[in-house]
Amino acid sequence: MKNVAQQLITQKLKQLTVKELLFYSQKYQIPITKDEAAAIVTALKKNKDNPFDPDGRKRMFSKLAKITSKDTARSVYKLLMKMSKEYGVEHWLK
Repeated sequence: MKNVAQQLITQKLKQLTVKELLFYSQKYQIPITKDEAAAIVTALKKNKDNPFDPDGRKRMFSKLAKITSKDTARSVYKLLMKMSKEYGVEHWLK
């Protein structure tokens, strides 16, 4: 069941829209501009790294930092952690 849920979450990351990302950034009070959100969404669509694997997650956020900035990558990481906690799957990201 865990693998199925992780696949669904990974697929959702690839289908995330700028509007949705901006909604979540406001909800969790994580500052992300519209331009940054567009760059993040584009990067997530191309991402082949597993966000549930610590090394894959590190690569994913390193690439994101190169595309946007280290601060933005940190903000998105915080957003991911807050969302995972809300849905009770934060232990999958350890």
